Amino acid sequence: MIWILLGLPVVLIASVLGSMLYNVCLHPLRAYPGPKLWAASRLPWIWYSCNGQVHTKILELHKKFGGIVRIAPNELSYTTGDAWKQIYGHRSPEMMKDLRGAGILPTFKGTDSIITAAHKDHIRMRRTVAYAFSEKALREQEHLLQGYVDLMISRLKDKCSECPQNLVNWYNWCTFDMMGDLTFAEPFGCLKEGQYHNWVRMIFDGVKAYPWVQAAVYYNLIWFVNWVTPKHLAEAKRNADANAYAKLDRRLEKKDLNRKDFMSYILRHNDEKGLSLPEMQETAVILIIAGSETTATFLSGATYYILRHPAVYTRLVREIRHLFSNYEDITMVKTNELKYLPAIVEETFRIYPPSPNAFPRIVPGKGEWIEGRWVPGNTTVGVNQYSASRDPRNFFEPEKFLPERWLPQSMHAGGDLPAENFAADQKQVVQPFSFGPRNCIGRNLAYAELQLILSKLLWTFDLQLAPDCDNGTWATKQPTYMLWEKPELNVILTPVKR
Repeated sequence: MIWILLGLPVVLIASVLGSMLYNVCLHPLRAYPGPKLWAASRLPWIWYSCNGQVHTKILELHKKFGGIVRIAPNELSYTTGDAWKQIYGHRSPEMMKDLRGAGILPTFKGTDSIITAAHKDHIRMRRTVAYAFSEKALREQEHLLQGYVDLMISRLKDKCSECPQNLVNWYNWCTFDMMGDLTFAEPFGCLKEGQYHNWVRMIFDGVKAYPWVQAAVYYNLIWFVNWVTPKHLAEAKRNADANAYAKLDRRLEKKDLNRKDFMSYILRHNDEKGLSLPEMQETAVILIIAGSETTATFLSGATYYILRHPAVYTRLVREIRHLFSNYEDITMVKTNELKYLPAIVEETFRIYPPSPNAFPRIVPGKGEWIEGRWVPGNTTVGVNQYSASRDPRNFFEPEKFLPERWLPQSMHAGGDLPAENFAADQKQVVQPFSFGPRNCIGRNLAYAELQLILSKLLWTFDLQLAPDCDNGTWATKQPTYMLWEKPELNVILTPVKR
């Protein structure tokens, strides 16, 4: 018996070493470029992911090895524009999302949401939910969006004389209240109370745990995570979910189809091929998180980069205050007349993508050709957003914030770099809302929100970064745990005198 016990560690070590040797020397992906240690084991990827630095490390690897890099035994990372079409585009069979620990997590409750559902179920769910995100719906929802933007502006007027304001908080409070009202017909009360709702706070508190849960999924150790999670945290999570589901139940009980929120459209078109109640619950939570945190992240990044570049700030403020004579003139339709703001939006999405890492997919069947090379079936593949946007092969001066790269020659002003400098930019690699049949359904809503918020904020206030945030490192030193972990963005706001 003693010899068996002594031999088990030897067998285990030999098995691990044998697996690593196979991954490096005999695996079907052995010819793809990348560091040998990453090819041998998933652990380097997990290490950097848990430390919040996987996005910067993968960028380093792409700069060293090129547009295709093997970042794990069974995973390839891409930074090329054609890879978006070949991996995420309309195709049969579809490359399904990888729920095995490389990207988004699988459902642990037995019910899929719109982002975890398999092909047929995703089509069914998306068909029903799409009505809530149509152009018609967006126009009918504008009064609600305007109300929360106006409330944020009003609260900032009351607070701005006291001290610099942390706009990361204000943007989150505004977008979560918006999405709470659109989804549940009741806000979270963040703007009113000037603090995070418990459910919202739990989302941010749990961000750092995300890569650890990914690792547990990859190694089939979810049972261990459940075992070591303190009871009070597990109970708090259950209570938070129950609170969200109760909000949804209250909205559904009203059966109000005239209130132009998400549920009115979903209920109106929710036939036998629509969403079940558990699917509604899971999808409602996803809609709130995806529709609020990412928009607030974008707004934080855009504000930082605008204020770090005085010429950009001056030009944008001039455009907004020239187009809108009065605050009430700022509407979603009217903001579409702005010409310089859209360039800032696209450049912010490039240099500071709200979802910096890849949306991993699984190669179907026996394999597929991607970027001219054969990729075996069951391989995880994806375009890394952060690396693609900062790859010198894709963009001129990729580390610099240059909104003029998105402007036509006719709009270049004095001080702008010549348009020909950007002629070779591979702008199609910037896909912050993903690409193809599973792209973000809330794209139009996001653009409307961010243009409305930035326009009203810059029309009302003169903005300046507080000294503690004006150091050039606010955006570049942030860790990412699926979402960016943003530090405070303290801004001095001075109401414009007219």
